[in-house]
Amino acid sequence: MNIYDFDGTIYNGDSCKDIVIYGLLHYPSIVLKSLKKARLLNKKGYISFEEVKETLLSFIYKINNYPKFINNFVDSHMKKIKPFYLSRKSEADVIVTASYDLWIKQFAKRLGIKHVIATNTDSNGKIIGKNCKGEEKVKRIKELYSDSEILCAYGDSSKDIPVLKLAKTAYVVEGNKLFTYKKDYKFKNNK
Repeated sequence: MNIYDFDGTIYNGDSCKDIVIYGLLHYPSIVLKSLKKARLLNKKGYISFEEVKETLLSFIYKINNYPKFINNFVDSHMKKIKPFYLSRKSEADVIVTASYDLWIKQFAKRLGIKHVIATNTDSNGKIIGKNCKGEEKVKRIKELYSDSEILCAYGDSSKDIPVLKLAKTAYVVEGNKLFTYKKDYKFKNNK
């Protein structure tokens, strides 16, 4: 089994930011309301990171036929899948990401990836469980694949270290280049 982070690793950029920008282009008034509310609540410190994320991305669930919106977004952003990934993808790949399963499953489907671990939401956009980041990724991998050997893991951020440590061989992805992960690796991306 090979574990891949998504944003910044196999996807060139941050799909959460990209879906907000895409939403702004197609549904500006709906997105701006969510942005303003998330910014206000975050500024006042009333809510957690997960709640800011929920509030910010809540615009998706207010779009009539949001599954079509998601599909259009994914279709228009498939070009952001990095060439290094396309050249080595296999049936043993698993995407593990903090991005929402709502669009990550669609990217995975188009890439032929059958296994996805992502931040799950209900039909109203509320996060189910925890945001799938850092140690939460490790917890979910162990819950779902406790008997599987992780041959390779790929990440682009210091937040991916817990997952990188699980693999026999771990790689840091910078742009379209791969570097073998070592304990004192200096990540360019710490988000």
